[in-house]
Amino acid sequence: MRQSSARVPASAWTLGLISLAPFYVTSAIYCYGPHRYGALALLALGTWATAMLAYLGGIRAGLELASDHPPRWTSMSLSMLTPLAGFGLLYGALAHRFDAVWEVSGFLVAFLLVWLWDVRDIEGPAWRPRYRTLITAGAAIALAFALEQALSL
Repeated sequence: MRQSSARVPASAWTLGLISLAPFYVTSAIYCYGPHRYGALALLALGTWATAMLAYLGGIRAGLELASDHPPRWTSMSLSMLTPLAGFGLLYGALAHRFDAVWEVSGFLVAFLLVWLWDVRDIEGPAWRPRYRTLITAGAAIALAFALEQALSL
């Protein structure tokens, strides 16, 4: 079945859209909420982004382990790199090594790099690349709003 005609299961859409809600809630609070909640909203946004990067890395590792060929070191290593990147960005923000612009733009770049990896790979269901494109776009839009706010502060 071609990618463009493969139907995404309703459960995947439901969970994917639910996973976007924390991006939008925390981004909205950071951008438009009371100033006193800005730092907490940014922390929550970074924490959720870290969790989602770890989740995406776990999916990639699972696809690699479930394939017919022996697991490739490069794919397994890159799968582990995604949660480490998220943790590094979050730690850098908490340790005051990164300001908000670096933190949010780092998460945005990390999500886009994982997306590039996901859409060019043929592992997994035929609907996965199109689904990942839409879900990544949703996360990227929320992160872009937060980045715009961070740039204006």
